[in-house]
Amino acid sequence: MPNSAAPVIVHCSLSNSDLTNRLQQKGHRIRYGTGTTEGSLIFPNGGPVFIVQQLTKTIQNWPPDSEAVVDRDLLARLIKAKQVHATLYLVTVSPLLGLNELKVISLLQEMLPDLKILPTKDGRECADAVCNIVKVREPETRQIIEQRMEMSVEELKKSVFQDVVNSLPFQQSVKDELSNKFSSVAGLIQANEETLSGMDNSENVLEFFTEDKVTV
Repeated sequence: MPNSAAPVIVHCSLSNSDLTNRLQQKGHRIRYGTGTTEGSLIFPNGGPVFIVQQLTKTIQNWPPDSEAVVDRDLLARLIKAKQVHATLYLVTVSPLLGLNELKVISLLQEMLPDLKILPTKDGRECADAVCNIVKVREPETRQIIEQRMEMSVEELKKSVFQDVVNSLPFQQSVKDELSNKFSSVAGLIQANEETLSGMDNSENVLEFFTEDKVTV
């Protein structure tokens, strides 16, 4: 849910736009200001900062040619913002994403290699993209994503382990015992007399592992 306690600080150059209208539709409160960087959106609680710019206005002359130059004012704003804010995005807005647009995005990336650039087609898409980034960076959401990734990794490990056990040249009953005794490929490879004790055909199983017939 949007933060209801603190508003998004929006530079006045973006007032009454599709972007701010969409942000308000999503439940964000807006506070306009003139003291922030032109074209900027500043989210509360140390969130990321976005500078929104029409793509055609990111260079001095459009369409771009072999001597295309990034707009000096934009470049100065970006450099200044990067010095102040830990996480900065340049959000470009263009209804088209053709060869000229890609050339300009590439030029911007060359000028500022560390800058995060987010191409969008209009104000509505811009607002949606910005909100998605902010949402993903929230501690609660990041925790959920990390938990799901950990679960996915564990499921993958289990699947790989079972595939390895199933590929071993033993009867199914022995494979089932190995699956119950071990939980990982690493543990299986390190099998020894102690860890295999109590198994049927443990001698044959131990011989298989000690003769380096398992490779990773």
